Amino acid sequence: MHRSMLPIALLAAAVAHAQDQPAPQPPAESASGALGDLKYVLSGGYAHFFSSDFEDGGGDVSVDRAFAGLSISGSPNESYSWDLPIKWEGAWYGFSSSGALASAAGGKPWDAVQSVMIAPGARFTLSERWRLSTRLIVEFSGENDADAFDSANIGGVVGASYAFSREFLLGAGVLAITRIEDDMLVVPQMLIDWRPCKEFRLSNFAGPEAFPGGAGLEAIWTFAEDMELAFGGRYTYRRFRLDDSGSTQRSEGVGTDEGLPIWLRATMRAKCGARLDLVAGVQLAGEMRLDDSGGNQLAREDVDAAPFAGVFFSWTY
Repeated sequence: MHRSMLPIALLAAAVAHAQDQPAPQPPAESASGALGDLKYVLSGGYAHFFSSDFEDGGGDVSVDRAFAGLSISGSPNESYSWDLPIKWEGAWYGFSSSGALASAAGGKPWDAVQSVMIAPGARFTLSERWRLSTRLIVEFSGENDADAFDSANIGGVVGASYAFSREFLLGAGVLAITRIEDDMLVVPQMLIDWRPCKEFRLSNFAGPEAFPGGAGLEAIWTFAEDMELAFGGRYTYRRFRLDDSGSTQRSEGVGTDEGLPIWLRATMRAKCGARLDLVAGVQLAGEMRLDDSGGNQLAREDVDAAPFAGVFFSWTY
């Protein structure tokens, strides 16, 4: 990874777990349901990233992504709550037969990649305005036939938030997580939820439940009781283990896929707890990299801007 990209990639990895950290709420707001009740959130989605050229060496790539998640949460008392999210993402890559990645891999750089993350967390109310959040992260990411043990990452998040008022919450924390054939990632996080007026909100945990890596940062306009429009972006970073097919260099290697998607989001909510999100945008600053089984770079390609569109849903009950 180029040094100039490192700070952005670190931020990307931090944001990649922001959605899995429960959004802290100001003291005057209460969670839905009575204390002791369990809350379930079922979510899913699909996004298509249209074919985009590699900047050097020829070739192109498109990606189809599917998402699913289940989260269970509870609040035994007013000072403590917990949640257990389980997230799945499947990605199907359509590479052309040319380009530096294909040359280094002796064929297709990688095919279908699946990721599963389990991230139990707990939140503690320290005072009227202070909250403390903790989370364990266990993640498996690799091609379908990749070794599960060699595809694992483990880490955690700890953070604190302060509610200045019902309209303004600010928080900070730190993420530490291992990476496949790379150094452990340690990066600060920032949380913000600001409502300067009834119709406008600036937040980094307001996106669709299944949208990978959380919402990043969004500016949100609520123009009706159950409808809103948002403009947002985040940096995404995916690193995954490859299977043992292909050339000797590629066998059991590591793939990296990163970029900066920016989007427009339209959201509709129903009284029954259902939510539908339509998302469209473009991914900028794309980069794909192929490493050998020891994490040594074999090839790297910058990817041109890639338009994408997706639909997401969730049901809270």
